[in-house]
Amino acid sequence: MDRMRVIFLLLSLWLAAPAAASCELSSARLGNALLKVGDSERKVLEKEPDRTVRLENRRGGAAGIRYDFYLRGKTIQVYVRGGRISTICHINE
Repeated sequence: MDRMRVIFLLLSLWLAAPAAASCELSSARLGNALLKVGDSERKVLEKEPDRTVRLENRRGGAAGIRYDFYLRGKTIQVYVRGGRISTICHINE
């Protein structure tokens, strides 16, 4: 039985790997514009994000905003804190 559990766990991890996010990026191309870490929030809003999510800390206070852009086969998430882009993630679907 334990051997079957290990095989199932490894198979699950292998299948989940393509859906993993890559958040080590410093830039993302949206159409003909390039968004970079450190750019202002205005540059993100000009590209008209598909979804906006307010981020909260453990106590429920504001911690930033995440903007999602849905492209063919992937999602680009742009995290903004203090009016500047702090992180950019690509999620392959």
